[in-house]
Amino acid sequence: MFMLAGLISCNIDRDRAVERDKFEFKTGDDTELFFKNVRQSDYELEENEAAGLRVFRHENIWPGDTIPVIVPAIVMNVLKDEAYILLEPSNGLEDEDPLTVVLTGSRQADTVKLELPNRENNLEFATRIYEHLQRGGTFRVGIGGSFTDLLTDSRYRESFRITMSDYYRLTRIY
Repeated sequence: MFMLAGLISCNIDRDRAVERDKFEFKTGDDTELFFKNVRQSDYELEENEAAGLRVFRHENIWPGDTIPVIVPAIVMNVLKDEAYILLEPSNGLEDEDPLTVVLTGSRQADTVKLELPNRENNLEFATRIYEHLQRGGTFRVGIGGSFTDLLTDSRYRESFRITMSDYYRLTRIY
């Protein structure tokens, strides 16, 4: 029974569109309870009790320092009943300003830049990547003036997708 609930919770939102008009950061008691009881077991937890923050990183998302990655983490602010996306670039990407990703698909390429990392910009940047990932697109990230492949590992792609899906459910974006 628990295995079925886990499979459903991972795949239920695979084809849902992100509703940008619902972008906000508030969580509800029901969505927090669902995350805590069903989804939290897939995440590593880092707590900062003094600030009232809990950072959740998907357990399968960091493939190591050999390839560039941008890791979305869910930050829950328990004092404000809010959640945010924190983007954590791997070694080699942390000094890129702005962080630039080229999205390539069947249509022409599009570029997304994270110039000022704040909660709104992090959410928009991660959502653009998520939406492109849902369409099966490819990614290249800027490092030192050149571009290299990003999100090529299927496990990392799925972990990114699941983290964003869990965030959208937590904040009722869909």
